Amino acid sequence: CMIYSLGGVSGGHFNPAVTLAVVTSGRGKCPASDGVAYAATQVLAGIAAGFMTKLFHDAGPNSGTEYPLKPGAGYDQLDAGLAEFFFTFVLAYIVLAVATTTPAPGSLKTKQNFQFALSIGSCGDAG
Repeated sequence: CMIYSLGGVSGGHFNPAVTLAVVTSGRGKCPASDGVAYAATQVLAGIAAGFMTKLFHDAGPNSGTEYPLKPGAGYDQLDAGLAEFFFTFVLAYIVLAVATTTPAPGSLKTKQNFQFALSIGSCGDAG
C-alpha cells in the first residue's frame, strides 16, 4: 500500500538498507545525493517514531509496564541479527529484481513492472 501510494514521490524509499542497495546497484535509479537524503530522513523518522511511541506509552494506561526490546524466548542476539540480515537481504534483492529493472529494447513488456508492490509487500509479510 505504501509502495503504491508514495512510490511516485520518493521511489518508495522507506528502508535505508534498500536505499543503499538501489544507490550502489549502478542502475542509475537513485543518485547518491538523493540516497543520502533519503537515508538520513529514514533514520531521523525512525528516531522521531521512537520518541512518539515513548510519549504515547508514558501517557497510556500501561505506563508503568516495561516492554524490553530483545529476542523472544529461546533466541539470542545472534539469532535475531542473522534473521534481520537475511530478511533485509531478501527485501533488497526483491526491490532490485522487480523495481529497478527495465525491459530489453524491443521488448513488448511495459516499462514498469506493476507487481513490484505485491512482491515487496510479500517480503515484509515473510520477514
